[in-house]
Amino acid sequence: MNRKFLVLLLLLVMSLAACGRAQYAMEAPAAARDDYAYSEASAPMEAVAFNGGTVDTGDITSQTDAIPAAQTQERLIIRTGNLSIVVSDTEATMAQISEIVEANGGWVVSSSLYQYSETAKTGDITVRVPSDGYNSALEAIKGMALEVTNESSSGQDVTDEYVDLSSRLANLEATADRVRTFLDESQNVEEALAVNQELSRLEGDIEVIKGRMQYLSQSASFSTISVHLTPDEASQPIEVAGWRPQGVAKNAVEALVDALQGIANFAIWFVIFILPVLLIIGTPIWLVIRFFVRRRRRRKAAAVSPPVSPTE
Repeated sequence: MNRKFLVLLLLLVMSLAACGRAQYAMEAPAAARDDYAYSEASAPMEAVAFNGGTVDTGDITSQTDAIPAAQTQERLIIRTGNLSIVVSDTEATMAQISEIVEANGGWVVSSSLYQYSETAKTGDITVRVPSDGYNSALEAIKGMALEVTNESSSGQDVTDEYVDLSSRLANLEATADRVRTFLDESQNVEEALAVNQELSRLEGDIEVIKGRMQYLSQSASFSTISVHLTPDEASQPIEVAGWRPQGVAKNAVEALVDALQGIANFAIWFVIFILPVLLIIGTPIWLVIRFFVRRRRRRKAAAVSPPVSPTE
């Protein structure tokens, strides 16, 4: 093989791959450019199938498919939930949550306990549960609580990113297969090393994309739930020799609020309902009373006034 031709071919492959990486950096979400965390013990992900079609890389071509992956790919939603609950026994409730989660195919990511008082503790626990059991897991945890003080849930759709990664993976694997064929055509060690270097770079990019795809798939398959547990003792009033000052203060505040609420309710009813009714009914009555009063005054004034003399 001509050495110049081989060098030119390698430069072309490198430029095409570099363009692909630059495009991915601009299109992919910010989370896609973070560190790619994935477990080797997890099952490998399957890329979207491609059959037939052509990927043009200059002199390097491969037959791939043009199946609309976005139409066949199941939606991938990363769901996250947060709960703050009041419980009677923090440790017992955390153990119960762990048992339920593990029995349903999930696991505990982290847990911690903090001493609240001599007899009570607060705690935090984060678990991963299968996505199809996310809502039932939330309801089960809330069922253990005496009170739910806070609840929030969010979801992130990563389907488009996953499909884009699948397409890029297929193109990179096809290009890597073609580059491997150049190893057999290398005429000397220098050319073989150059081809092997380019192949190593392509394989590194392939592993990065596979790792990201695996991370997205696992994140969508298992939802995260974080729970903060507060003992019921923390919400009880202080008691001193049978007397609860906080309870008395609470009752006084509630009575004040009820009184103010009653006054405010009366003022609203008076302005909106009672006053208009009084104006509608009272105005005619007042006009009639005023008419008779003025008429009576005129009669009295006429009776008291002296008669006029004819000579005058």
